[in-house]
Amino acid sequence: MSHVRFALLAIAGLVAAGPSLAADMFGSPPAQSYGGYGSSSGPNWNGLYLGGQVGHGWGPNGLDGTQVGVYAGVNTMIGSNVVAGVEGDLNVSGQTAQRVVGPNLYKYNSGWNASIRPRVGVAFDRFMPYATAGVAFADDSLKALGTSSAKTKIGYAAGAGLEAQVTDRISVKGEYVHLGFGRTTHTVGVGVPATSSINSNVLRGGVAYRF
Repeated sequence: MSHVRFALLAIAGLVAAGPSLAADMFGSPPAQSYGGYGSSSGPNWNGLYLGGQVGHGWGPNGLDGTQVGVYAGVNTMIGSNVVAGVEGDLNVSGQTAQRVVGPNLYKYNSGWNASIRPRVGVAFDRFMPYATAGVAFADDSLKALGTSSAKTKIGYAAGAGLEAQVTDRISVKGEYVHLGFGRTTHTVGVGVPATSSINSNVLRGGVAYRF
């Protein structure tokens, strides 16, 4: 669970440092005479947001299950409609699979995943298609031959989605993300090597509050 706490602290740090981080990466948006940021002629995509999401993940060997999590990030507008930012998420995953090898049952599980990703989109009034990619973390567990092995994997996350502002404070999103971690070698039983993969495709939707 230390890795889960690390991911939570990383996301909390992202929210705390969000405005300065986005400004350093993408430049500060121009100030307007009314005291805000971005264009006064359309919706404002600037600022921090915090939300919840639910989705479904699937991967090799039938690794399949529901994911529920939280996400947070910060956006800054560049020009009239380009939106750039950084987003972090942490999810509880119910992805499990099992297969029989000879007389033995192998049970695979990924209990959680997280990511920290830059995100770039183009705003069309209240709708914003976007692309995102960054670093990902996940649990890779295997139970077999009366023993268990668990490792934390570091890989990549890449995907795309569509976000829409329902109100000035509430936005909804739908997105696809691929999580890539390669293969993992476990040792089960009495020194028996076994491999697993938690590479996953995830479809999910979320609702966020924009501060």
